[in-house]
Amino acid sequence: MIDQFTWIELHARDGVVEEAGTVQARFGRSVPDEQGLECGVSGGWKWDGGSLIVEADRHGYLPLYYHHGTNRIIVSDSPLTILERLERREIDPIALGFFCRAGFLIGDRTLFQGINRVPSAARMRWSDGHLEIETSRYVEASPPNSVPEALDGWIDRFQTAMKRRLPDDESFDLPLSGGRDSRMILLELHRHGHFPRRTLSLGSPAGDDPSDVTLASRVAHRLDASFTEISPHQPDWLKSERDRHVACGFEALEHVWLLPLWNELLSGGMPWYDGLGAGSLTRNSAASPEMTELLRSGDLFTWSQRFFALTAATSPWWLEQIIERAPFAIASTDEVLSDLEIELQRHLEAPNPITSFTFDNWGRRSIALNPFGICRSQTSIQLPFMDRDLLSWTRSVPVEMMHQNDLQTEACKRLYPEFSDIPFDAGIPPAVSKASLWLRYRRKRQKTRFFKENAGYFGTLPFKALGHTEGKSASHRALVLMLHLASVDSLLSGD
Repeated sequence: MIDQFTWIELHARDGVVEEAGTVQARFGRSVPDEQGLECGVSGGWKWDGGSLIVEADRHGYLPLYYHHGTNRIIVSDSPLTILERLERREIDPIALGFFCRAGFLIGDRTLFQGINRVPSAARMRWSDGHLEIETSRYVEASPPNSVPEALDGWIDRFQTAMKRRLPDDESFDLPLSGGRDSRMILLELHRHGHFPRRTLSLGSPAGDDPSDVTLASRVAHRLDASFTEISPHQPDWLKSERDRHVACGFEALEHVWLLPLWNELLSGGMPWYDGLGAGSLTRNSAASPEMTELLRSGDLFTWSQRFFALTAATSPWWLEQIIERAPFAIASTDEVLSDLEIELQRHLEAPNPITSFTFDNWGRRSIALNPFGICRSQTSIQLPFMDRDLLSWTRSVPVEMMHQNDLQTEACKRLYPEFSDIPFDAGIPPAVSKASLWLRYRRKRQKTRFFKENAGYFGTLPFKALGHTEGKSASHRALVLMLHLASVDSLLSGD
């Protein structure tokens, strides 16, 4: 497992520092602005024999982790590498409690005691056994005074972000969905005379309404761009889940449905553009007027229950059954909400507090693991929506303006009116046709065998869930969560 990741371990003994691992590492892609200042996502560490300097990116989206003990520090791009080097392996019940309810983590906790995420915008310095951490306070741009000003500012900064990331005469691919982010990237690149080697979309046409892949193909074909449809079906369910968990450090329940797309892009050998970033700030169902009022009124319990229902978590009934049978302690709802309240306090004064919270947590601890975890071997992924200035502006827009106007949709229509007749998808994973009967039978046998051999403490619960595994039902999500917990249990026991 260690060979898949990058790490450094330093141990100070009697004035001498023993070192192991990689003394210098960089992650992400640096993008300088017009003055040479960083506006991309870049970070890493350097050990010069006297001091170890660790630097996180501005938003902490790069997965960097550390363990600091007596005269010892370990830093890595995966918590699993650090876990393997610790003498004691213990779960963090509060972190796991939130994870079970939301499918991702918050703040800088990991699932494991003694292992933390490097904070956003942090500069850590370790020398002779002592660790100092400095963090820069995030400051948004001055808020716009009106919706038209917000829209004009958004368009200007989006186009600047794209200009900073135009390809240097190199071939590139573009994953294309029926949504806004990838469409805007493609059309803006086209405006500048750049064409992808191929566009790729995951799924297949399904249902009466235009599917995600159908909408993507309409955009691509109108530009006469090469379009490839990727099958969403994976023959080996267990391997897909395990590969995803290892790549993501067991930090998210999402992503497995995207693996066929990432595998195809990685095998193609070309860099690509990803829509991670500011798009999630302009349209966010968790930041509806009702959810905003609940948060401002202090009704954390109701807000949290509605929020959890929007995530990749299972239903309360399944969750109760799973927690009751889990092989380790999982924090209660009250403990989880106390920790959640601490994290939410950091965002209450933000112009758009809920999107600030989801961007810094859901986006940082789950969604970002697509390009930076699963696809870590491709170091040339361009992220225009993570541009420093575009994010700063988007985060400055008051939530009331977001309720009045969908800035990104309006920006897309204004910039590319000739594509306004092609609608956008609903913002959910694309509907796909059923796998073959043989493939479904094979998957069920895999799941049955896994739970019989590795998770007897769940009793018959997995097999009850196996009877209801269509789509993204609560029972299917329960099955995924039980697999996750069983896998974490194996990590702790060293199996």
